[in-house]
Amino acid sequence: MTLVVTGATACSNDSSKDGNPDVLSASQVCDGTLDPAAVTALESLGGTDRFTELQGTKASGTPYKFSLELAEETLHDKPTEKNVCLIYKADGENDFPLLDISFQAHKSHPDLAEEEKASDSGEMFFPLGLFASAQGDNGTSLYFACPTEGSDGKTPYVRAEMFSARGQVNPDGKGRMSVLNSVSRALAEELGCAAQAKLPAEVPDALAAG
Repeated sequence: MTLVVTGATACSNDSSKDGNPDVLSASQVCDGTLDPAAVTALESLGGTDRFTELQGTKASGTPYKFSLELAEETLHDKPTEKNVCLIYKADGENDFPLLDISFQAHKSHPDLAEEEKASDSGEMFFPLGLFASAQGDNGTSLYFACPTEGSDGKTPYVRAEMFSARGQVNPDGKGRMSVLNSVSRALAEELGCAAQAKLPAEVPDALAAG
């Protein structure tokens, strides 16, 4: 999904008057959903405090730029039609996003006990929502309870996922989870399921390896 979406970035970004994409602070990306801890984590992950975000519009006229309202509207859509948050380093030369954050309505969630048994030593699990893990140095996922209804019917859960191009993000699993949890908490509020989601303001330490 990342490659499909980001392939349009070269000709789709809105630009400032000097022809360059608008520079954003960490607190401005993803519709301003990053709390102070997530802001610090993002700056540490990227090694910068200057970012840009995918802008412009799709052929349908829908904005590429992330917003909680559009994320809610596209929660049940196909991956290529979803509203995602794509964060780039403002001063980077890489065409791939620093972070790619998306949300999907889901009918099931992984079982923590089973996943722990099957995981390799590089995966970290966190006591967040229904299931939360950071894999290696580029994948992070979080499932939380949130009943919604869309074109595919009623679903009881939401899956939040975050990816990064390898080599762009330092391998800080808790930092990555802080960013994903913060955006997820804001979306849970938008969806009206914050109490069910059980996403605390502060990300706890990873569970000890079993």
